[in-house]
Amino acid sequence: MFITRSSQQHAERLRDRIRVLLTQQCGVELSLEKTRITHVRDGFDFLGFHLELGVGRNGTYVPNVRVPRKAVTNIVHRLNEVMRWQPTQKSGATRLVEGSAVVVGWAHYYRIAHDFARAANLVDYHAFWIGVRALCRRYDITTAQCIRRYRRGDGLSNGNSYRLKRAQAVATSWKQESPAPSRPGTGCYLEDIDWEAESRSIEGQRQGRMDLKAFTLFRDGHQRRQCGTRVQPETSETDHIKPVHCFASYEQATFLLNLQTLCLECHKQKTRAR
Repeated sequence: MFITRSSQQHAERLRDRIRVLLTQQCGVELSLEKTRITHVRDGFDFLGFHLELGVGRNGTYVPNVRVPRKAVTNIVHRLNEVMRWQPTQKSGATRLVEGSAVVVGWAHYYRIAHDFARAANLVDYHAFWIGVRALCRRYDITTAQCIRRYRRGDGLSNGNSYRLKRAQAVATSWKQESPAPSRPGTGCYLEDIDWEAESRSIEGQRQGRMDLKAFTLFRDGHQRRQCGTRVQPETSETDHIKPVHCFASYEQATFLLNLQTLCLECHKQKTRAR
């Protein structure tokens, strides 16, 4: 809860009123020990971030979103769990993959922070040496041997496309590029093709029916198979050449060689004759 243009005494009175309201209306007890009242200049933690009010370049107050020290401590502990504190039989590649997942997930969450670059550099440092210790334990080698074998640039890799990813490699830019201006006729898009648009309609209980219709139309050149009349997806139907009852199931009867393209009138006459 944020309060502007008020005092700490007013915030404390509101806290007491909210506690009574939650107890009476929701049956929830508000813990006064866990409910803090703090000034925005002093900073506070929210959703894993540390928010505080800082001074900008022009001397005005600006909000700062920072990575707390606890977040770095937690990821170091997590990296030790997935890379070091594992059974010896777990391969080095698995340790690198699981460690990379932890680092990349952490980086994607905290990349909006103002001091993300500093925190990411610290996380990469800890991740590198945790990975070195994990590989030393796994292969029973010294630190120098591990660095000579598995160090690739600024990271670790076993040489088989398994690399310990870095938090600093995650993009921090939130800039969204505007779409390119429309230039009709300069490109061909699948969404503009008739049979592709038709295949996006409701298929009913027989999933994939529209895909088969599109493939059949493309194979027959958008022509009726018997007389060669030009047809479109909305003016044609796909039917079986050999009846479905001759097969064990509908799925077995539905293959391209047993399908033909008919116009709506021919399809209506054929089904009426049955």
